[in-house]
Amino acid sequence: MSSQPGLIRDRLLNDPEYQAQKKALLATLQKHSESTRSIHQTSSDAVREEFAKTLKHLSEMRGRPGYFPFLSSGIGAGPFVELTDGSRKLDLITGIGINFFGHSHPELMSELIDGTTSDVMQGNLMPGYEAEEISTKLLSLVGKESRLKHVSLFCSGTMANETALKIIRQKKFPASRIFAFEDCFAGRSTAMQEITDSPGYRDGQPTYGEVCYLPYYNEKWGIDRSVDLAVSHMQWEMTRHPKKYAGLMIELIQGEGGFRYAPREYYVRLFEAAQKAGLAIWADEIQSFGRTTELFAYQTFGLEKYIDVVTIGKLLHACATLHTTDICPRPGLVAGTFTGSFASLRTGRRILEILSEQGYYGKDGKIAKLSHHFESGLEKLKNGSCKGRIGVIRAIGGMIGFEVFDGSAERTKAFLMKLFDAGVVAFTAGHGPYIVRCLPPFGVMKESEIDLALSIIETCLLAENA
Repeated sequence: MSSQPGLIRDRLLNDPEYQAQKKALLATLQKHSESTRSIHQTSSDAVREEFAKTLKHLSEMRGRPGYFPFLSSGIGAGPFVELTDGSRKLDLITGIGINFFGHSHPELMSELIDGTTSDVMQGNLMPGYEAEEISTKLLSLVGKESRLKHVSLFCSGTMANETALKIIRQKKFPASRIFAFEDCFAGRSTAMQEITDSPGYRDGQPTYGEVCYLPYYNEKWGIDRSVDLAVSHMQWEMTRHPKKYAGLMIELIQGEGGFRYAPREYYVRLFEAAQKAGLAIWADEIQSFGRTTELFAYQTFGLEKYIDVVTIGKLLHACATLHTTDICPRPGLVAGTFTGSFASLRTGRRILEILSEQGYYGKDGKIAKLSHHFESGLEKLKNGSCKGRIGVIRAIGGMIGFEVFDGSAERTKAFLMKLFDAGVVAFTAGHGPYIVRCLPPFGVMKESEIDLALSIIETCLLAENA
């Protein structure tokens, strides 16, 4: 925000007394957060008992237990996070991709402190200047060949995806059907759970026949057959249901589907066929945004000119739908009481600045180097001490996945629990095989901390019968 003479908010943030107290607060926070920079196990039976009691109460109120016995204290340092039982874990999943810059990051804490001087939430009717700042920064980074010119802010990735679906349907009305891909994930609202290719996620819910799943790229088939199968299925459906299909939704890197992705040529040929058929192309980057060797995954694959709508979230600490002018909604379709908190939008803007200005991207960027280090470490385990215990390895930027043992849901979860007990938090993805999913905080992580994670992974694998 440019300085405005007489603006009280501006005077507050630049007040020497405020700046001195903020500096002191950040120094105190860093002093204590640095104490969490290690793996630590709880030693007190009394503390463990109280922790279990609190988790049980939370589970009862939710009506179901959490995946892990996890309750954060809200503080950490880098990739380490403290739990309320006093234990400290090495975080490789970061809230399913939220905390790319780890825990208690000083620059982000600075933005949060400034955000606390404002009201709590912004909305569509009454936005704050932070909404303009983060939107401006986002649109400046979409790429020279991109046609994306507009952005709407939301509090969740599901809402960003809902908006993408709505504006595509309005543009293509009366067409309403959507092409998606096998094993895709779009969210958990009524509309998004129908797009998501997982029957268990819509158990007991109605479906409306609005989604057709295309086969995703399969390395065993190769590019030609993968494209032919997807395009022929798409064309067959459009012949059966003329003028009914509005768009094609695709995760360029499937998150819940197990970090699957395709070569650029697959996407180019698929998108050219979709454009010829008059379909809007919607890239869901809620999970992949910021995490590959470019800010947007579509940039990593050189697909800027094809994308009509892209949805982003997670590591941004805000969520957004970006789209072309051609697909702008008419008044009344897109709104919302909340677009984000003052603090989260400030934080998101700062995250974009750090990512775009501090050497994270490109083939020699920080993300590429850490990704290579993690992947090569897994390959070394797979071909050495853990031979027969690690199967497929999938790595692209800060999305790292690997199969353990037989790739079943049961053995994967059992391994994750053993890993958790040893001090490392990861999660699962995929369906066949299931994989151990890691979304590490590459914004702050060091190679030595990756090595620590790999040593614990090795120990836990060797503790089990292959």
